[in-house]
Amino acid sequence: MEDLGETVRRLIREEASVRKVAMGLNIDRSQLIRSLRKGIHPRIDTIVKILDYLGYELQIVKSKNKQKNQKGK
Repeated sequence: MEDLGETVRRLIREEASVRKVAMGLNIDRSQLIRSLRKGIHPRIDTIVKILDYLGYELQIVKSKNKQKNQKGK
């Protein structure tokens, strides 16, 4: 499973380009590249802005395969 930063990088490559996204968000291209560099964890508001620009939204859903923690164990 890829991490959120990798997912956003992949979406940018598939849907647009770093240059186009940076221009659309009115930020410097190098700043966008740095914030999405592998191993860097971008701020959630940055991720949401990029996803919104690309026409996506971030959703958090409860995993079906995770067991609930049992208290006392």
